[in-house]
Amino acid sequence: GPVVHALGGSAQPVPASSHSYVVRPGDTLWSIADRVAPGQDPRPIVDAIAGANGVDPGAIVPGQSLIIPTSA
Repeated sequence: GPVVHALGGSAQPVPASSHSYVVRPGDTLWSIADRVAPGQDPRPIVDAIAGANGVDPGAIVPGQSLIIPTSA
């Protein structure tokens, strides 16, 4: 929609098998992975989140919205 274009984002739809997460101060992809899949090995989840968002695991910032694949 127009908001997506105004923000410079992609107009492609987000797959139904995912949800979004807004990064909080102090969050890391590791802590987010642990939050969304407690008790699981966070490494593949970190990789899935980084890949789904095209981000470097050390370069996330508070307020950033990340797609969290539910397969993660």
